[in-house]
Amino acid sequence: MNKAGYARFRNFLLYGERNLAGETVQVDIFQDVLTLDYHQERLSRYSVEWQPDDRHIARVGSPRIYHHRYQSAQLELWQLGEVEWFVILRDFPRSRRRRRCSRILAIHPPLFSDGA
Repeated sequence: MNKAGYARFRNFLLYGERNLAGETVQVDIFQDVLTLDYHQERLSRYSVEWQPDDRHIARVGSPRIYHHRYQSAQLELWQLGEVEWFVILRDFPRSRRRRRCSRILAIHPPLFSDGA
């Protein structure tokens, strides 16, 4: 989970719990339902639509956030409905970094001067 409480799964950031930043959560997928669990306690559930190849996720929706014992004791800054809060964020796929070919350039000064 990142600092804001989102878990990265494929190309999506899915909200689990802000209080669990830095922790590892379990992602379970069964047919069209994706759940985030922490120590066998359900944090959130999402519906999933698959692409035609049945291997890649096309869309994630219908979030349901559960009450659990890991919720932050800090009060919310805004009341629900005052601010638009995104539970599901589409993320760009991470590209592999290419190694740069480094070249060493050495310039050797002349040992002897021509005109003395």
